[in-house]
Amino acid sequence: MFELSALLAAPARALQPPADGDPSLLAGLRGREFRFPVSAVPAARLPRDTQSVANLWKSVSAPESDSWGPWWQSSLWTALTTPAARIPLVASDCCGQEFAVVAVVESEVGQVMAVIRIGVTQGSSKYAQPAVHHASAVVEADPVLMAIRLEELFLDALPQVRSAGVRGARRAVWLGGDTAVSAADPAWRSRIEAVCAVAGLRAEIVEEPGRRVRSIRAGLAAGAPPECLLMWQPRSRGAESLADFYQELTAEGEIITLAEPAFHDALAGARLALAELCLIGSGSVSDGRAARIPPAAGEERFYIKVGGSRAGDVLVAVPNCGHGQWGSDARRKAPRAVMGVEMLEGIRPRALFRCARCTKHRWRARF
Repeated sequence: MFELSALLAAPARALQPPADGDPSLLAGLRGREFRFPVSAVPAARLPRDTQSVANLWKSVSAPESDSWGPWWQSSLWTALTTPAARIPLVASDCCGQEFAVVAVVESEVGQVMAVIRIGVTQGSSKYAQPAVHHASAVVEADPVLMAIRLEELFLDALPQVRSAGVRGARRAVWLGGDTAVSAADPAWRSRIEAVCAVAGLRAEIVEEPGRRVRSIRAGLAAGAPPECLLMWQPRSRGAESLADFYQELTAEGEIITLAEPAFHDALAGARLALAELCLIGSGSVSDGRAARIPPAAGEERFYIKVGGSRAGDVLVAVPNCGHGQWGSDARRKAPRAVMGVEMLEGIRPRALFRCARCTKHRWRARF
């Protein structure tokens, strides 16, 4: 629902919007019902009269500037008629129900994300027709801005929707924060949860980690290790040893170090780092594999992780870094890296080593 990489992986084909308010296309929106993938949240319904639907489309379809081009309207029409995500939001004052529809669309300028927010009011009786209270729309082409828009939706979503959005997500642990941060920004924990949710992660936030190193070590070791450890250094004094402990638990876990003293700067750094880790670029793994020569027995090859998913890391071949600090065979601690090598080369490595000095995950595979 909120994971950007999932939306980008399944873009929709752009649909032709109504030309000059074409009533035949707009008629398909009359009384349109939007159901939500969350229990106990009633469906939202648009008005049945054509003029109200036409006014709704007119209010959201006017481009912000001439530079947007015709794909602005086609992207919004696609999101409105075939949304990839339907998100119920906390309703504003005087508005009975509010929701958003989202779609990533293949346009002439590449992939764009369209978001439409709609607020509707209900009549005084159960037979009265709903009315559109307000509507707004935005289209983003930059992945970082897409992530920010999804974070905004996460923060505005109903509590049960936020919980459902991270159910089953991979685990991430944020170390750092205290009452001073809460005083400056009461919603700081929710903002961290939003950034992580957009990256497909469920955030566990630990305040003042330097005071509870032992319990944090036990939590990190309980069950599957976290996918990612985010250390906000200025607010994690005394907890530096946890990074080494985490690396002992898992060879493929990511450590993101945030040195910015201000919370919003640290959050922006986390957003960029998670985008680099979780957003897979254009071009599939299978395309790269088809052009590669399979490794020979005993051959060694080197890789860096550029993306990832539950099906395996996305790797690119690179030269040897020359550090010579490879450690022991890490296959059992790095199953997704093993799967990534196999997807790229078509053969499973006999051994896999991770460089202890490279800032990115650099692997040496022996076949």
